[in-house]
Amino acid sequence: MDREGDIVRHVYAALEDEFAQPLEALVGDLPEGFDSFSELEISLSEWSYGYGVAWALVRSREPFLSSSRVAELAAQAVTTAWRTFSEESWRSLIAQDREMAATPRAEPERAPQLDQFMGGLSRARPARRPRASSDETADPDSA
Repeated sequence: MDREGDIVRHVYAALEDEFAQPLEALVGDLPEGFDSFSELEISLSEWSYGYGVAWALVRSREPFLSSSRVAELAAQAVTTAWRTFSEESWRSLIAQDREMAATPRAEPERAPQLDQFMGGLSRARPARRPRASSDETADPDSA
């Protein structure tokens, strides 16, 4: 039995599984104005997921291997599976991500009503006066 090929096939199947979406749990916590994850972020997430699957498979099949050997075999398996799974090279994904990061994003437009509300709110705050000392609070006529 080809153990390494078997692990690669399992990793590839995990990467292809449409229900294995590592970033899906984060979608509800995205900040306002954040449209989506970059291709690099998605790919890194998927690669890390594949590495975890490979690591778990190697460890479960060979429980007495050293951690460094498990990591080495897992890296080999995910690298092989990744070549079939992804069409883009890491170099191009990183270059695209850096190019997008260098491009300034347009500030989202704020609704005029929000600006008016915030302006009105700032004017509605009472002005803070400094506290008077105990000598200043005494009634001048009582002396």
